[in-house]
Amino acid sequence: MAGYTLVLAILILGGIIATLGDRIGTKVGRARLSMFNLRPRDTATLVTIATGGMISASTLGILLLLSGQLRDGLFRLESIRSELSSSQQQKQKVETELNAAKNEQEKAQQRLGEINKSLVQAVRKQAETQALLQNVETKFQKADEELKKASQQEADLRDRIQNLTKEQENLQTESNQLRQEKERISGELASISRDRETLKQKVDESEQRLVAIEKQRVDLTSEIASLESAREQLIISLEALRKGNVAIFADQILSIGVVRPNLSNAELRQASIQLLQQAERNARELLDFLPDQAPKEPVIRITDAQIEGLLNRIKDGKSYVIRILSAGNFLKRETQVAIAADVTLNRQIFARGDEIATLQFMPNLTPQALASRIEQLFLLVSFRARREGVLANPVTGKVGNFPPDALTELFRVASELKSTYEIRAVAKEAIFPASSLTLELVIRQNGIEIARFS
Repeated sequence: MAGYTLVLAILILGGIIATLGDRIGTKVGRARLSMFNLRPRDTATLVTIATGGMISASTLGILLLLSGQLRDGLFRLESIRSELSSSQQQKQKVETELNAAKNEQEKAQQRLGEINKSLVQAVRKQAETQALLQNVETKFQKADEELKKASQQEADLRDRIQNLTKEQENLQTESNQLRQEKERISGELASISRDRETLKQKVDESEQRLVAIEKQRVDLTSEIASLESAREQLIISLEALRKGNVAIFADQILSIGVVRPNLSNAELRQASIQLLQQAERNARELLDFLPDQAPKEPVIRITDAQIEGLLNRIKDGKSYVIRILSAGNFLKRETQVAIAADVTLNRQIFARGDEIATLQFMPNLTPQALASRIEQLFLLVSFRARREGVLANPVTGKVGNFPPDALTELFRVASELKSTYEIRAVAKEAIFPASSLTLELVIRQNGIEIARFS
């Protein structure tokens, strides 16, 4: 607003001075005044020039009087330029320093971030250290308590050591006496040791003999038990024979079959029914009915509960051997036969080549003695096979078989041997409860195989 006022004042003042100058010039011209010996026209021009200079001077004076910036611009321009140049340099310097300060600030920020991270880690470590210190203090307290206890124990031990030292001195004296006694006894022990070695050899021989005798005793006990069972069965059979003609004996096998593993319930029921049907046919054949007297109803008596019980025993998905046995003695032409089902897990009893029985043979035996000895071997094989679970043949009632021509060849070779030998009965193939016990007889002499028969 002050600028506008200044411009307006200058315009008004200039107008007034110009008007005054014009009038003065006009008057000078009219008066034809002469100054400085100039012509009137030149004098009028000079007055006009002077009036214009006054206008400029007054305008400049008013501007300088009223505007400090103009005064500075006119009289201090070079100084201001110098100061401006200096200010620019300082500005650039300040900007450079500011940029450097910003870089330093960024670096400081980064260092501050790292310091903060380090501080966080340090705080965490301090917490861990504090916990560890507390734990150490706890352990220290415990250790201090244990140290006190140990100190007390040390004092007790020191007293005990003193007592033991005295006892040691006494024992040292006794030790010297015992050492002398030991030297004397050592001589006696050396003599006893020699006698002991001799006795030990005799004891070992006796133990070996005792083991062999014990083995024979166990075998004989088992054979006696088997014979006793056979005797009891024979007595029962004789009692039945006194009453009439016995066609089916107690525990006689009427049918036998193997159930494959993983059969369904329907397949298991069908297999059981087939075994019962086979037992029915064998029982009718053994009861020896006359053609016109054979009963129309089944002679085998079995209830649904018995069938369900049998199925429950074999439904676990394993392979089983099922035998249908006679539950008692039955005379010829009886019309009802009670039975029982025997279930045995179908497992491998003997692997191929397994030894079943062995007997020692003397040379130069008579044919009768050799045949009797081999018959004993077959009886032992039958007994041990039955004991392990091999089932007898349902028709013959025997376990195992051996070809007659191979047996004849065995007799021929054995009769030619001139020193003690043994005959081993081994399984020719893998044996299961219901499979036939096929044998191989091996003659060995002095641990060497002489011949093999099957």
